Amino acid sequence: GKLIGDWKEGEKLASSGRGGHIGFIQPDAPMTPRGGNCYACHQLAKKEVAYGTIGPSLQHFGKLRGASDDIIKYAYDKIYNSNAFTACTNMPRFGLHNWLTPEQITHIVAFLVDPESPVNKD
Repeated sequence: GKLIGDWKEGEKLASSGRGGHIGFIQPDAPMTPRGGNCYACHQLAKKEVAYGTIGPSLQHFGKLRGASDDIIKYAYDKIYNSNAFTACTNMPRFGLHNWLTPEQITHIVAFLVDPESPVNKD
């Protein structure tokens, strides 16, 4: 199927940590769209100055690795089920556990590899 979507939608998903929170103080409404919260662990676009470092920097991901079919499939599969690549990883299995839809994952892949994405700009 199609493994690359719209990087602008991917940018929104990467920035959003909303959806699925059932906390006592301020739970999310049941239909709040879920985000990937990628910046909690990764550096991505240069304009974002607050990011976590538990995961590797993904800044210039596509610029360094290209956007071949193999790279796109790797990025999609890694987001879908990170444990398929590394058994002991802190990265969630976003697709396998239905946190993100397959379509949402295609958008995040586009955010990583599209040359026009802020991830790949200087």
